[in-house]
Amino acid sequence: MTEKTRKTYCRICEAHCGIDVTIDESSQQVLSIKPDKTHPVSKGYACIKANALKALHHDPDRVNSPMKRTASGWQEISWEQALQEIGSKVKSLKKNYGPRSLAMYTGNPTYFNFKSILFSQDFMKSLDSPNLFSSHSIDANNKLFVSTQMYGLSMVHPVPDFDHTDLLICLGSNPVVSQMSFLQIPNAIGRLQAIESRGGKVYMIDPRRTETARKVGHHQFIRPGTDVYLLLALLGEVVRRARYDIDALKQKAEHIEEFLNVGKQWSVRQCAVLTGIPESSLQTLCDDYLNAPVASLYMSTGINMGPFGSLCYWLIQGISLISGNLDSRGGLIFQEGPFDELKITQLLGIGGESEDRTQVNGYAKVAGCFPCAALPEEITQTGPDRIRALFVCAGNPLHSIPGNDLDTAMDALELCVSIDIYMNETAQKADYVLPATDMLERSDYPISWTSLQATPYAQYTEALLKPLYDRKEEWEIFSLLAKACGASPLGLSTCNLLPHANALLSRLPFAPQITPDHILALLLRLGGQVSLEQLKASPQGKFLKKSRPGKFLSHKIPRKGGRMNLMPKAIAKDLDRLTLYAAADNTPGYRLIGQRERRSHNSWMHNAPHIKEHDTNALLMHPEDADREGLQNGDRVRISNPHGQSISLPLKTSNDLMPGVIAAPHGWGHQSTSLARASQLQGANINDVIPGGTANMEPVSGQSIMMGHIVQVEKVKQVRLTLDAVEA
Repeated sequence: MTEKTRKTYCRICEAHCGIDVTIDESSQQVLSIKPDKTHPVSKGYACIKANALKALHHDPDRVNSPMKRTASGWQEISWEQALQEIGSKVKSLKKNYGPRSLAMYTGNPTYFNFKSILFSQDFMKSLDSPNLFSSHSIDANNKLFVSTQMYGLSMVHPVPDFDHTDLLICLGSNPVVSQMSFLQIPNAIGRLQAIESRGGKVYMIDPRRTETARKVGHHQFIRPGTDVYLLLALLGEVVRRARYDIDALKQKAEHIEEFLNVGKQWSVRQCAVLTGIPESSLQTLCDDYLNAPVASLYMSTGINMGPFGSLCYWLIQGISLISGNLDSRGGLIFQEGPFDELKITQLLGIGGESEDRTQVNGYAKVAGCFPCAALPEEITQTGPDRIRALFVCAGNPLHSIPGNDLDTAMDALELCVSIDIYMNETAQKADYVLPATDMLERSDYPISWTSLQATPYAQYTEALLKPLYDRKEEWEIFSLLAKACGASPLGLSTCNLLPHANALLSRLPFAPQITPDHILALLLRLGGQVSLEQLKASPQGKFLKKSRPGKFLSHKIPRKGGRMNLMPKAIAKDLDRLTLYAAADNTPGYRLIGQRERRSHNSWMHNAPHIKEHDTNALLMHPEDADREGLQNGDRVRISNPHGQSISLPLKTSNDLMPGVIAAPHGWGHQSTSLARASQLQGANINDVIPGGTANMEPVSGQSIMMGHIVQVEKVKQVRLTLDAVEA
């Protein structure tokens, strides 16, 4: 046995915690995975999910060779056959129906793999199709949309200055379980506790007293979907009481007066009624924000997935600007990263507003992707440009998109190709499944998160293991597919150029090859802070220069004209929904919210043996609500929506939940798969009772509304047969 411990970092979530992976190099077996105790940023912290990477790498249920659906079942085929058959079908569809007959959906893991991000988008460009859909319209589209409207590019997101803030108001986030979204911050709970340790204050705003709220900060219950009114109350107080210089603000932003006028229309008393927060408590929160020397506002997926995520994110940016807490030390700051990502994306035409629209209802792209809620209707439409072929990369849209429209729509496809590590629900309906590597089998750099770091830092990892069996990296798969599908070598796409260039280079001595790492090396060299060679020599990474608050809004904002747009037209139009929502009828039922669990991650880690706490998800309900419904802890209950869809789950009563609100973890319900462990778990997919389609989409951003829907809860009547009945 040749045992060696290698330094790398986890890429399951944004935190990117440092880990030590011990490998038997002779057998290429993973022996153990532990937190890296000497890592300069994560400092020995890593959640339990990182430990699952060992089981995931060696899981016998992994897809290890190209698979083809046949009349007699799944058949293992060669890469050559898979590429030839897929390429032939794509060429035929493109010739007969045009490039809009082709589409792709990319899932969450794509955005933790810089090569997959680049090559999946380039693959669609090589096919001349605009039809790219992504999971970010399930949990973050509104942030991307608002950033595009206010700052000019979808990737501009200021982050809290944790080390200097005196007050953090945290909405819809549970860092103990899921770290923090759109923010790279290992051991987030430690950073929050550090704010309190130096005399600062933390607010945790959530309909559930989360695991985080039990450990840090002041928790405040709030009705699901009403965080926008909390922020409107805060804006109203800022407008009435803060000291600001209109002329100075106009140097940084347009439409200042229009934004201030919005605040004048809302009061603490009015918003307290709508949020369910006692007026005195809401007033104290506003006072604390205004009295703090420096303060930060932060919202996560609990708000993104609600009915007003776009308005909330817009308000956070605007309130922070007016109160002096944007682009300032201790407030929200703009991280620079190792190279000028904004300038590069502007030159490439990425991340801005797009003229592309969906065929059916004309929905716009956000961050280069159409909303996934529109995917089913784009497949089933009767027009000549309907989607007939769908590529799915690192995703499970059949399980992740709310409603059941996609299940029916996929039956109308003429070709479906899944690129994944598991035979998930979506892959089972595909015609071909192509095996991808996992994160231990590829080099990587967190290029998507360099401007979202709490601590500016650069870390590169080499591949720790050779790919097992016939697994290939996604970038290589897309390059091979592009060539097989007839993409021109002269097209302006990396997917087009690399396979043809490498074919020529292979004729030279030693057969040199160009890889995405060469692109990364060039970008780092242009940035001038750190080189790829230096990062390879320092596997625990290198600190980067700290951000310089006050420079971004004055010199670096990418929007045309160089100023923020404080009142985008789409946002102004969406304000009408606030009044409609406030006047909504009092439909009986319970507001359903989501929940994350420490030992699982979305829908793709349930086959790992680290899930030992329970074999099902459960419905959480306040004891008072349970008593009123005649329910007891442990009862099996049915959750149903007005559309006749329902699931059943065991009931768990909890005082940590706000009365009138119920919660259930997502990602469960894999009984229909062939995955040995996941198929035996008893949970249900909560998305089966969340209404889907474009009718349940946030109108301005295309974000699927996943939180706050009204559902009914009733006890499942158990039929008990007596011995006489069985004999009869």
